[in-house]
Amino acid sequence: MPGHGHPPKWITRFIEWLCAPHLREEVLGDLHERYELWCAQLGQAQAQHRYWREVLAYVRPSIIKRQPVIQRSVKFPNPTTTDMLRNYFKISFRTLGRHKLYTALNVAGLSLGITCFLLIGLYLFDELTFDQQHSRASRIYRAIQHKKTPTEELTIAASSYKVAEEAPKSIGEIENSARIVRTGRANLSNPENKNTFQETVTFGTPGVLKLFDFETIDGDGRSALNEPNSIIIVEELAQRLFNSTQVVGRTVDFEINKPLKITAVLKNHPRNSSFDFKAIVSEATISSDKDFAEWTASWDSQSFMTFFLLKEKASPEVAAKKITDLLKANAKLEAGSSISYTLQPLTDIHLFSDTITEGARNGNVEAMSQGSLLYIKIFAIVALFVLLIACINYMNLATARASNRSKEIGVRKANGAFRYHLINQFLTESLVVTTISFLLAVAIVNLLLPAFNEFTHKELSLGIHSDYRIWLYSLIALFATGLLSGSYPAFLLSSFSPLLLLKNLKLQNRGDLSLRKGLVVFQFTISVVMMIATIVLFQQVQFANNKNLGFNKKLLLVVDINSSKVRSGAETIKTEFSRIAGVKQVSATSRVPGEWKIIPTVQINTEGSSNEPKVAYWIGADENFARTFEVQLLKGRNFNGMSDSTSVILNEAAAKMLNIREVSGQRIGIPSRAMGGSYRPLNKDNQPFNARVIGIVKDFHFQSLREKIAPMVLAYQRNPVHNIDYFTARIEGKDIPATLAQMNDVLAKIDPTHLLEYHFLDEQLARFYAEDQRRETLLIWVALITIFIACLGLFGLATYAAEQRIKEIGVRKVLGAGVMNLTVLLSKDFLKLVLIANGIAFPVAWWATNEWLNDFAYHIQVEWWMFAVSGVLAVAIALATVSYQAIKAALVNPVRSLRSE
Repeated sequence: MPGHGHPPKWITRFIEWLCAPHLREEVLGDLHERYELWCAQLGQAQAQHRYWREVLAYVRPSIIKRQPVIQRSVKFPNPTTTDMLRNYFKISFRTLGRHKLYTALNVAGLSLGITCFLLIGLYLFDELTFDQQHSRASRIYRAIQHKKTPTEELTIAASSYKVAEEAPKSIGEIENSARIVRTGRANLSNPENKNTFQETVTFGTPGVLKLFDFETIDGDGRSALNEPNSIIIVEELAQRLFNSTQVVGRTVDFEINKPLKITAVLKNHPRNSSFDFKAIVSEATISSDKDFAEWTASWDSQSFMTFFLLKEKASPEVAAKKITDLLKANAKLEAGSSISYTLQPLTDIHLFSDTITEGARNGNVEAMSQGSLLYIKIFAIVALFVLLIACINYMNLATARASNRSKEIGVRKANGAFRYHLINQFLTESLVVTTISFLLAVAIVNLLLPAFNEFTHKELSLGIHSDYRIWLYSLIALFATGLLSGSYPAFLLSSFSPLLLLKNLKLQNRGDLSLRKGLVVFQFTISVVMMIATIVLFQQVQFANNKNLGFNKKLLLVVDINSSKVRSGAETIKTEFSRIAGVKQVSATSRVPGEWKIIPTVQINTEGSSNEPKVAYWIGADENFARTFEVQLLKGRNFNGMSDSTSVILNEAAAKMLNIREVSGQRIGIPSRAMGGSYRPLNKDNQPFNARVIGIVKDFHFQSLREKIAPMVLAYQRNPVHNIDYFTARIEGKDIPATLAQMNDVLAKIDPTHLLEYHFLDEQLARFYAEDQRRETLLIWVALITIFIACLGLFGLATYAAEQRIKEIGVRKVLGAGVMNLTVLLSKDFLKLVLIANGIAFPVAWWATNEWLNDFAYHIQVEWWMFAVSGVLAVAIALATVSYQAIKAALVNPVRSLRSE
């Protein structure tokens, strides 16, 4: 049965079928209005009876389907589609020009929303298209080795030489391969002008230039790595060495090898490339060396970064299984050990390498920037929400102003306009506003891009030379925004009956009002969540930068040891450094806290123990380490020169792991070490390094706060695990340039070719959280934009509400109401919505921020004041926005408001 106030649906459909199209809306509107009145006055049964009589009365020739009668002397041409479109646009521009305030609010809100959407979209597009500049990227895969032993489980982006060499020969799915191997850093110089720079030593096969589309500026990019003693460099390095990029045929001196001939100059890598090498030496240069022969002998080693080019339609899973089978057929693995391979798509490296050792390093020993799929999702959602909030503004303002356009819509309907005509008109208005906003947003984006690129370390652009997909996605977003913004107002306003419209009756029903309130609540919910997230992120970054790390990171200057001469003369250099007035303490170590290179790990166990070996990190240090870094010695003693060459100091975590509570010269055995890969014996005889525990230091952070403090062994600087690699000096804060100059002079006396390469440790530690700081800044700006857009909509709704209640305000003022009373009257409904938004936002923000903080082993606690600040700020901003219009309306002279009565 139909509900009260609604006629039977089948009768309505009968009328729709019966009536001529140009009369259908008017007839249905009149019938429905009468039916509602009869239901209210006579009851539903009588109303249906009268409704039947009225329907039968319409069965007459003037109503039944036919074309409307046209005067015989006048012929009106049927309007074409072009005519209709021209009319839609003409009316749209007239309407927008007539209501300048609402047009400005809509354009401002949509422009800001689209600007934010485009900037974040460009950033995400760049992240998601990493390594796609190679034409065969979809067929290039990186070999990933999975190794399991009784003591370790390792996933590493590497393979053995044998696998890289033999797989293309015996596996039909593989078309070609490329190998890259890194051996550290060394001086690279121009023998003509002695320009010298520290660069990563990288060796590669000819396949590197055949698999990948590295653009060549000078030389033959296909054969440049074929011959021994050849090297390719990128244009940036060529400019530094020679002040020119046309340098093919010239030679460079690489400290690790004889003079090398430049055979090609490559264009600089784009920012969205996983490769960042500055130079590659041909593998043939070292193929006859004894060390290289040792690398290539084993099937189960992890010395090479290997890429395979698969044939068209070849299955990477099948190829990976055949590689694993090839390994099993040739490798002699220890009992209880297993090795398998998978193939990782080249385009997945940037975002899907967080669980892979060496996952973000392709051809450069320095840590590369690695993407985060989590943040890709977060910023994608943020961009969509900002755009959605801007669309909601348009919906709210358009539906709120429905009454002002009632007569216009009624006249159109009475003159024969069909509903789809009105829908098209309102959608056209929305698309016009969206297009204007989009053009403004594109201009704003291009103004902001230089600063945005510098901030994000990207090379983003939005112009005629941009990737066509960027414009395609932008245009799709443009039309989606226009249709989304205008769809609800269009269908709502076109649904009213012409009689109601012409009588200027109240148009908004309860459902329409509830929807508008719901949209305002949604806007402020998102805004408050983002405000809370920004506060939490800011507090966590501040916590990370200011937390006591267990050592004093201020004014610690770390100098790289870049030559064997400097390494062997370390004691002399430390003595000379300590004589410099600006230097307080000096220490030599193999690694430092905040290290960007790999910190080696060792397998370790107490003497006589039959348990499986434990794993601890390893740093070689001298007797000055604790004083220089201000690390607290808890028990035992410090190193005392060469007499402690077989002594070690443990941190608290290592002592607890080995169950050592007091220092009494306990002996520990260290059979093997790992530099990011598998554990290898310390010597050819497979004899462990036996050491004596002489001290325990308080735990200190040597990794990011995302990691718990791990067991650490401090060994004396001369040990069989790892040589010293740094000098660390605690310096005075005065005249730092003079101190650096004197330190450089000391190094130059030992090795004139040595470069003073240094960094301050606190700056290095801050790099752990550089991405978090960038994300914090982005969130702050997005949160501000979100709040501003929401306030634009609130301002428009408050303006409209004040206009609609202007006579009520006048009556209240005549009856004695004050400005404060009227301001509260007009503001309280909006403030209720913001308070509801706070109630929804708080639990959502609490859950989201705690999930993010769980990524850190050491983090802040989400506290009540963060919610209170965000909530109060949202209420204050909303109150300031609404109060302006409320006070303005309250101050109007009531005579002006009531004189039309």
